[in-house]
Amino acid sequence: MLGGTPGTGKEPFAIDYLYQGIEDDQQVLYISLTQTKEELKKTIRNRGFDPEAERLEIQEAVNLMRPGSGGQVFEPEQVTDGLRRRLNRLEPDRIVFNSLTKFLMIFDASPVQREHASNLLEQIRGYDSSALFLSEVPFSKEDQVSRYEIAEFVVDGVFHVKQDGDDTLFEIMKMKGLDYNGSPHLLEVTGDKVEITSKE
Repeated sequence: MLGGTPGTGKEPFAIDYLYQGIEDDQQVLYISLTQTKEELKKTIRNRGFDPEAERLEIQEAVNLMRPGSGGQVFEPEQVTDGLRRRLNRLEPDRIVFNSLTKFLMIFDASPVQREHASNLLEQIRGYDSSALFLSEVPFSKEDQVSRYEIAEFVVDGVFHVKQDGDDTLFEIMKMKGLDYNGSPHLLEVTGDKVEITSKE
């Protein structure tokens, strides 16, 4: 899970993660609960990538809405069933889910949030895929990794991005079963790349 406030580079990071997979001849899937397919294609194009890439599939939010809700309420089963169908058909190597926060907003209690987040992850764990879940944090809680802290317990790894003056910092908060360097690194997002370098 990659969490942070708006404008910290989460989406460019996610797009670059997917297109690195495409460069390695991998099948990739972008599930967006925050943008339409056309909006996402425009964002991808602005990153300098081909939004019509053969190995890319996009599942957009508009197909996950509860009928009669005016396009505002997600059906959790639509999300999980849509993911299951695409996993079975595509067997993607890399997945981006944007955003876990919006998905968890549906549920009003932490135990229910945990159950549904766990169900999403269990579907992916049944395949040889890696997944990046984006997590949105309000500016008032910029030191948190996620709006719903239960998500941090469910995922295998947690990355945090935040502003520090003119710098954007990238920290690894958790990597289940792996050694990692938890000290802050600099994250730089330019028009054609996302780069993480030592802060020193």
